[in-house]
Amino acid sequence: MQITGFNPTNGPVDTRVTLSLTDMPSDASISNTTVLLSGSPTVNVTAVDTRGGTIDVTILANSQSGDFEVTVQKQPVPVTAQSSTIFTVNAAPGAAQITGMQPRTVVRGETPLTLSGQNLDQIKYLRIGVVNVLSLTHLNSEMVRVTVPAAVQPGQQRVTGQTQDRQVNCPFILTVQ
Repeated sequence: MQITGFNPTNGPVDTRVTLSLTDMPSDASISNTTVLLSGSPTVNVTAVDTRGGTIDVTILANSQSGDFEVTVQKQPVPVTAQSSTIFTVNAAPGAAQITGMQPRTVVRGETPLTLSGQNLDQIKYLRIGVVNVLSLTHLNSEMVRVTVPAAVQPGQQRVTGQTQDRQVNCPFILTVQ
């Protein structure tokens, strides 16, 4: 199974998005199909069309920009697909939002990581994988820089920020070496 695209590519909470897939299992249905956005179950699956190869979802509150991941619970093993592009959730005015990350591959304990976006001065700490990073350098309200701690495990890691009242996901996956 493969996600070949989705439409629209951005929108606010309550946007209906149609995901297009190839090789979707013929027994995929609303009851055995889950969709994550940026690693979180913040979308509602509203329709599954195996003949047309589409899944309709609605973006729910607390959604963050990122990739879609579709899982069809098929026996004996689930079938999964991940989008290669990101859906951008239009943030509420004044809310922190991460829209960029440079570089996307880092050496733990050595490489500075820079996040860009809006209202990032609201971020109190970051989490890379399961490691909290408390030492942030706010370059301005649009940029935050950290050095990835040596405690972060090598591999693919999600990066999330925490404001006083909400989590802010980075829409990209960080590769840690």
